[in-house]
Amino acid sequence: MAHYKPKGEKETKDLKTQPRRSSIPEDMNLRDMMRDMMKEVYRMQEKQDILQKMVQEQMSDMRKEWKEDLGEMKKEMNQIQEDLRELRSEKKELRKIQETTQKEIKEILERNRKMERKQEELEAKEMEFQLRLRNIVEEPREDIRLTVVEILSNLLGCTEREMEEQMDRTYRVNTIYAKKNKTPRDVIVHLTRKVIRDEILKINNRKQIYFKEKKVAILKEQPSSVINRRRKYTPLTDELKKRKIKFKWEREEGLMATFRERKYWITTEEGAKEFLRKIKSEKGKDREEEEHENNEREKKKKRLREFSPDKEEMEERANQLKYIKQDYFQNANKPGRWLARRLRKKREATVVTKLKEADKIYTQEEEIRNNFAKFYKKLYQDEQINKERITEYIGQCNIQRISEEQREELNKEITEGEIIKAIKSMKTNKAPGPDGLTAIYYKTFQNEITPYLKKIMSEIRQQKKMPSTWKEANICLIHKENSDPENVKNYRPISLLNVDYKIFSNVIAERFKRFLKDWVKEDQTGFLPDRHQKENVRTVIDLIEYYEINNQKEVMLLALDAEKAFDNVNWNFVKMLIKEMDIGYYCQNIIEAIYEKQETKIIINGQETNKIKIEKGTRQGCPLSPLIFILTLEILLNEIRKEKELKGATIQGKEYKVRAYADDLICIIEEPLKKLTKWMETINKFGEVAGFKINMDKTKAITKNITKKNQERIKEKWNIQVSTKINYLGIIITPKNLQLLENNYTKKWKEIKKELEAWGKLNLSLLGRVASVKMNILPKMIFLFQNLPIIRNQKIINGWKRDLMKYIWQGKKARINYKNMIEEKNKGGLAMVDLKLYFEASALAWFRDWAKMEKDKILTLEGIGLRSGWHSYIWYEKEKKEKNFGNHFVRSAILKIWMKYKSRLCNKIPLWLSPLEAVQRREMGWRRWPRYKELVEKKEGEWKLKSQQEMHKIDKNISWFQYWQVKEKFTKDKSFGFAEGETFWDKIMISGKKIIAKIYKKLLEWDTERENTKKYQEKWSKNIGREIRKEEWEEIWRKKLKYTCAIDLKENWIKMAHRWYWTPKKLGKCYKNVNTKCWKCGEREGTLFHIWWTCKEAEKYWGKIRKRLQEMLEIRIPLKPEIFLLGITDQKFGKNKDKLLFLMTTAARICFAKRWKEKRIPEEEEWIIRIMEIRNMDRLTYLLSKNKGEAIRETDWSQITNYLNKEYGK
Repeated sequence: MAHYKPKGEKETKDLKTQPRRSSIPEDMNLRDMMRDMMKEVYRMQEKQDILQKMVQEQMSDMRKEWKEDLGEMKKEMNQIQEDLRELRSEKKELRKIQETTQKEIKEILERNRKMERKQEELEAKEMEFQLRLRNIVEEPREDIRLTVVEILSNLLGCTEREMEEQMDRTYRVNTIYAKKNKTPRDVIVHLTRKVIRDEILKINNRKQIYFKEKKVAILKEQPSSVINRRRKYTPLTDELKKRKIKFKWEREEGLMATFRERKYWITTEEGAKEFLRKIKSEKGKDREEEEHENNEREKKKKRLREFSPDKEEMEERANQLKYIKQDYFQNANKPGRWLARRLRKKREATVVTKLKEADKIYTQEEEIRNNFAKFYKKLYQDEQINKERITEYIGQCNIQRISEEQREELNKEITEGEIIKAIKSMKTNKAPGPDGLTAIYYKTFQNEITPYLKKIMSEIRQQKKMPSTWKEANICLIHKENSDPENVKNYRPISLLNVDYKIFSNVIAERFKRFLKDWVKEDQTGFLPDRHQKENVRTVIDLIEYYEINNQKEVMLLALDAEKAFDNVNWNFVKMLIKEMDIGYYCQNIIEAIYEKQETKIIINGQETNKIKIEKGTRQGCPLSPLIFILTLEILLNEIRKEKELKGATIQGKEYKVRAYADDLICIIEEPLKKLTKWMETINKFGEVAGFKINMDKTKAITKNITKKNQERIKEKWNIQVSTKINYLGIIITPKNLQLLENNYTKKWKEIKKELEAWGKLNLSLLGRVASVKMNILPKMIFLFQNLPIIRNQKIINGWKRDLMKYIWQGKKARINYKNMIEEKNKGGLAMVDLKLYFEASALAWFRDWAKMEKDKILTLEGIGLRSGWHSYIWYEKEKKEKNFGNHFVRSAILKIWMKYKSRLCNKIPLWLSPLEAVQRREMGWRRWPRYKELVEKKEGEWKLKSQQEMHKIDKNISWFQYWQVKEKFTKDKSFGFAEGETFWDKIMISGKKIIAKIYKKLLEWDTERENTKKYQEKWSKNIGREIRKEEWEEIWRKKLKYTCAIDLKENWIKMAHRWYWTPKKLGKCYKNVNTKCWKCGEREGTLFHIWWTCKEAEKYWGKIRKRLQEMLEIRIPLKPEIFLLGITDQKFGKNKDKLLFLMTTAARICFAKRWKEKRIPEEEEWIIRIMEIRNMDRLTYLLSKNKGEAIRETDWSQITNYLNKEYGK
């Protein structure tokens, strides 16, 4: 490496040999250099500071300038923004004004349209009974009514007196036509019956009438709005009349014309002009007819091919048309969703367009969603109730712990059998949860899914690990009827849960039902097996009767309204409650897993809100939810029962304080002025820890034996509405039971009559109308019958029957005997409901409790004031001596019905009768009474009473005195005889389900038993020339009518069998001068059997049908009327061919019936098309049922298809 050598310096020598020299001058030089350098540095630094100051000054000046510029820019921007805001607000205001104006205009236009339509409907309805007579010579001082009577009586062939009875008003009117043509003024005639008007028009079409040698025209009346609409079609109609082309006015708008055997619908003025040009531009009729005839065969083939798609196309169409034609074919006019949609007013999905909160109104979608989200977020937020308070309250309640058996039942391992049962119970038409999987999916793959579900459920049971998807839900809102839709509180939240979670909760719910049935007392009747809400209503009505007698006692019936009862249940209360009950480790795990960290989204107008945490409440839509609620509420009910200061009704040692149906509570409060404070404290104390809140605005009460002054004091002190009536569980209850009939039955029937009037305009078939009564009206009436069996006079029921028959027959004369209508379908009836028999069945179901004597608490209350036991009135007719029995509002009505059927239900002494209860119920007050079944035995063909020792083993309470009383009764009853074997009523006594339906069926059987051989059956036997056996009719009713699910096919057979159709002979009996000759041949008298079978035109028709059927089915079919008209065959063709024959002959009858009053018979092509429609719909039904996992037996149409392909081409 080279070393640095300063200039002028000599080369250094070796340091070891070089002597040391002094370094002071060098140091001095260095210091000077350093000093100079430092000076230079300072100088440069000063210069830099000066420059820096200059830069800073310049920068500060620039900043000032920038700030000033920016300030000015900000001011300008603010001004611009302010201007924009003003413009936006003005725009919004203008838009709102515009929208409001448009809405008002639309509303006004809509109202105008509605009024016009209403006016038109009213005019049309009125004009259905009117005729216009034109060109009747006008005379001075004429009596136009007598003139018209003379003209019309001559036309109809009746006496002038008969014609005058059918007329209402007659007067002349000025018309433009009369002024223009200088003719007499027209005459308007109002008739009393529409059928008379129709008959006059019909006869006038065939026969011209003259008055004083001048032709008189008889015209239909039309509303002025209709006439104005039709004027724009005048050029077209004039041309059509000139060319004698048939046309028909459409009801709403336009007309339908038949030209060259084709139908044209003209609904606009432009369309009318175009069609007019078309018919005018035709060159010649003959040439077109010739071309038409030449191509007729090809057209037929083409039309038939449209009805013959191949199997792949059919399967594709099954998915596309499943809710269109097939839905009508399978479901039309029968009880179900199709009919429900027709009957109900079109109910749109809950769409929220506006919300109000205090003085603010929200109309924007986002604002509405935010408001709902805010409300439910607050609703489901934990109220932070102190756990120590909950623990303290539950500890004070002394809650009964469950038994070992119950604990074992609740905690046992979940089995695959339970899961499969839950899956099968799921309804397929329910909306799915957030995952989108429906019940059909789980039903289809239940065998594959069940093991996985069991594994998940076991993890929840053992480790409290629940899938996160099971904690999610979508809440859809249903608006509460008769409430303000703009209030967020007036919507019921229904949780759409995932189906797999619902399967799990269903399994747990079934276990809880069995447990709660014993744990929850009889005062709570909601959601538990063998408990009914009617028991609550029954208790209230009986209590009103009790306080009517004991009018010295003051009482208040307080109907509590719980605010969002299910949504406010406190989770901590539920968890601590089940822990206190010692419900078991595994069951506790399940409940704690369910009620932990739930989430939901609210669906508003089809859009979801953000997720909302749920921290309280039981989800409405979960099968377990109502059971958890009644478990929680039972704590309050127990506190009410235990608290001695809470005074209710006490009758023969039994207390009646409260009745509940889930959250619908009614409290029976004696001495309310003294005791009501304690009642409210008890309820509020429970509510503070359990989340049970009372809505005082909706809580109502009725009082009995309390002065108006005291009622006012109650209202002021406790803010409780004291009303003259309350709605409890759908029944209007008043302080006097005399008003029950008016407030419930009369009011309900007024609503039903309005519905019947609306349904009458829906164009339902006969069976559709029958089904509508059964589906919509019967449940409403049975609800009243079950709760209020108080009808004593049959007049009201007869009035209902008249209204129903008027609806069924559309105000016309019935064509089927009433007894035949109410009979069951498998006996040839229409299964029309008989409200009288249903009422009697409901009353007998109520009476059943008197006979069974199990509901001791209710029977004690209902039997108040009676001196003997229930069985003394049931069997020994004690009520004849003790008139007090009939003073009760319910007892007398029920006993009357029992006495009506007593001899039929029990023609001998029944073994369920208790002779001891009949004489000693009031004295002994036992809960269990020995019956004849236990007290007697049959030895050597003779009934004998057991000894006193044997009776003592049965019941230790039976002493020698009771034995003597039983013996005395037995001696008398023995002569009457005891019932042997199990009777119908014995079965009802032990039955648990569908009691009213079973009793109704038996009453119906007795009511129609005289109709074993119906008149229509006798007439058919006479026509055919042989007796049609009962077995042949039953084969149709029970087997062949089930070949199809289509109501219109079944209805055709029913109409045929019941000889529905009006014939010339029948019309001749109703009206004079009616031609009674056959409409087809015009030669012989037109009876039903002649037109359908013996007429030469009908013979041709059925001959063709028979020939084709034999070719299609490759069987020999006799030409017998019972086969083609009734479907009765004595040959065995095999099930599939028999089914095809029945369906195809039905198609032939439908075609014939469509041309009933026409001279010509149906074309063969019409029949073939109808068969193909039935075939296609039958196959679609099979494919859809198969897709749903509900496969039905497939009909083999291959023979028919092959024949038609061969005959008409593919």
